[in-house]
Amino acid sequence: MPRVPHDQQLVVVSGASTGIGAATARTLASYGYHVLAGVRTDAEAGAARGAGVEPVMLDVTDGDHIEALTERIARDPKGRKLRALVNNAGIEINSPVEVQPLAVWRQHFDVNLFGHVAVIKALLPALRRSGGTIVNITSVGGELALPIYGAYAATKFALEAVSDALRREVGPLGVRVVVVQPGGVRTEMAEHSGEISLALAAKMSPEHKEIYGDLIASSVASQTAFLRNAMPVEKAAAKIAKVATAARPRARYTLGTDAATVLPLARLLPAYVMDGILAATRRMADSSGPLAGLPRPNRSSTL
Repeated sequence: MPRVPHDQQLVVVSGASTGIGAATARTLASYGYHVLAGVRTDAEAGAARGAGVEPVMLDVTDGDHIEALTERIARDPKGRKLRALVNNAGIEINSPVEVQPLAVWRQHFDVNLFGHVAVIKALLPALRRSGGTIVNITSVGGELALPIYGAYAATKFALEAVSDALRREVGPLGVRVVVVQPGGVRTEMAEHSGEISLALAAKMSPEHKEIYGDLIASSVASQTAFLRNAMPVEKAAAKIAKVATAARPRARYTLGTDAATVLPLARLLPAYVMDGILAATRRMADSSGPLAGLPRPNRSSTL
């Protein structure tokens, strides 16, 4: 079968206003693809627009947005086929399981899981016709759940399972399904998640502050220290773009040396050993002082 020129193919990237999604949209456009970049506001659309990047309103929890996207692809003025769908939209609000409100749990699942499933269901007919690729951006947290990351990790575990089922369902139909598991990537969401965690902790009851204050502070400290040497977003985007357009991609890829190291360990080591390693990592990060200037708890004070 002759190869279709890149400029005659569409790629959809959700969550493309900032971070990995925005960088992936730009990278795919530089390859010659016409990218439909999912954004949620007019301001985001203006920032995303560029050569080969067409912003489209896409809140993945909004059925009208998804329907409009489906129509946009079906009625493409140049008759271009859908080469790939990159499911990248997501939220991350971290707090201990006991403390995290159920409404926030549901919000995580609405965006990080059900929204992606809704987009996949809507675009699968187009992907079957083109023999396209679905790339689901999960996380190291899709296999390894860190303290205070319960809601976020739960959605990523679930998206991993959906990806496995989907790959086995549509692979025989010519549609490729790929999981990309990022470790630390320097994005706006990652950089602000620690601040959000501390702000939520400040609103906890005195009892919960006593129980979880130190854990939250050490978890945020570990993340803050980790992000100093995290993968640049442009490098992450280059790999995602390559995976999304590969002729024969693997079922899973990691992003970053941390993911490539930690995930095999998590699969091989007993749970109690992995628990000890993660606890030691938090202690080391906490003692190095990466949270200088931020509110710090102890057992007799509040955040």
